[in-house]
Amino acid sequence: MTSTRIAVVAGEPRAHVELAVGALAPRLISRDRTHAQIAVAAAGMVLLGGDHVHMEIDVGPGCTVEIEDVGGTVAYRGARSSWILDVAVGAGGTLLWHGLPFVVTDGADVERRTCITLDSDARAVIRETLVLGRHGERGGRLASALAVADSGGPLLVERLEAAGSTPEPGVLGSNRVIDAVIAVGFRPPARAGDLEFDRPGSMARHLSDHTHGSSLDRVWDAWVSHAQERPFTPEPERTHIDSTPR
Repeated sequence: MTSTRIAVVAGEPRAHVELAVGALAPRLISRDRTHAQIAVAAAGMVLLGGDHVHMEIDVGPGCTVEIEDVGGTVAYRGARSSWILDVAVGAGGTLLWHGLPFVVTDGADVERRTCITLDSDARAVIRETLVLGRHGERGGRLASALAVADSGGPLLVERLEAAGSTPEPGVLGSNRVIDAVIAVGFRPPARAGDLEFDRPGSMARHLSDHTHGSSLDRVWDAWVSHAQERPFTPEPERTHIDSTPR
């Protein structure tokens, strides 16, 4: 399995961006000294039965990385496949990833895992939309895990297991779409009913039987805007030393 890799480090006059193509192909859209916008699309047919996709994202200290998902992902029937994302956000860094729908078709069996590690004052906002089945399908099996940790230890650990052929009350019920916006490393403007974590971070969710009409579009915009607002820290005053000979 060849890993896809995105790494961004601040630099002059532009940030240094490292891109490695695996099952996914990252492409640089724009960059400045500390900011990079990158599009990610499938390098081939993904996700076929038996495929194993691994992606690493390394956001350097003080950098902001925006990921644009192109085309979403469809997991097809066959042997178990996996989708693994490992993210490290350096001190004062920010990751913004607006994921498109991840569709698990009839007969598919997918293990999906996202691990995010935050350094001091690091932030991330991620949107993920998981869909059981295409139109007219019930969907296959999905096991999706998300773990976020900062310098204080685990911040969020959760695991969802669902199968379109055997819906369970209290999990998704009759719904086949779970849309979520996750913000970590800061306190976003949460709504009534959103899950607020013990340490800085929140999650907003929307369950439905279709992908359109989600209430989370405005949540995404608001939380991203909040993530990009950082308090101004003035430089310390410099003490003038009079070196004139006396």
